Amino acid sequence: MTSAEASRRPDDDVQIVPTPAPGENVLLLSSPMERPVSAKCLTPPGAAASESDIITVALDESVRRVTQNWRRAAGGLPSRLAVIAVGEIERSAVADGRSGPTGPPSNVSTASISSPGDLTGLGIKLSQCLSSWSGDAKPTAVHFDSLTTLLQFADLKRVFQFVHVVTGRIESAGAVGYFHLDPAAHDEQTVATLRSIFDGVYEYGSDGWRQP
Repeated sequence: MTSAEASRRPDDDVQIVPTPAPGENVLLLSSPMERPVSAKCLTPPGAAASESDIITVALDESVRRVTQNWRRAAGGLPSRLAVIAVGEIERSAVADGRSGPTGPPSNVSTASISSPGDLTGLGIKLSQCLSSWSGDAKPTAVHFDSLTTLLQFADLKRVFQFVHVVTGRIESAGAVGYFHLDPAAHDEQTVATLRSIFDGVYEYGSDGWRQP
């Protein structure tokens, strides 16, 4: 992947994740504890967070937590933020204390799936969101957190097929995709099978993101 780069922001010590080119998908290998939670790093190439459209598949976090992460890391929300979460959206309908009792801010849309194993429903909702934003001039990024959670609810064959289809849709949309995986939670064959799908693979260590 010729356009990817990784660097450290000296001003705030934020580890910058690799920046894929439009249409590319990268696999980010790190444990949840090691992974820097920095939403401003997960933006399309050459775009500020506030100028980007972001789709977050949050299999382990609520809509509220996702929006809080964005406000803390980037100082505000993206131009548009879509969050696909597990369970009833009502449990986190109030995205933050400033959004009021009726739901999240107007630039935040939400969708829910019954469980992380609902790959069909997840694929449909993600595709619908990508399609609905296809005419927008702003760059789009998909943040998928995480494949490790997905593998707790579906076998490797199903997850491989699902990720292969989803990355193809991201490529067709000209978006970029960031997919997290905890390598310590899986055997080498599982990691090798999934990494073969992606345009780039990066691992997080003491010196930040690097190619393993």
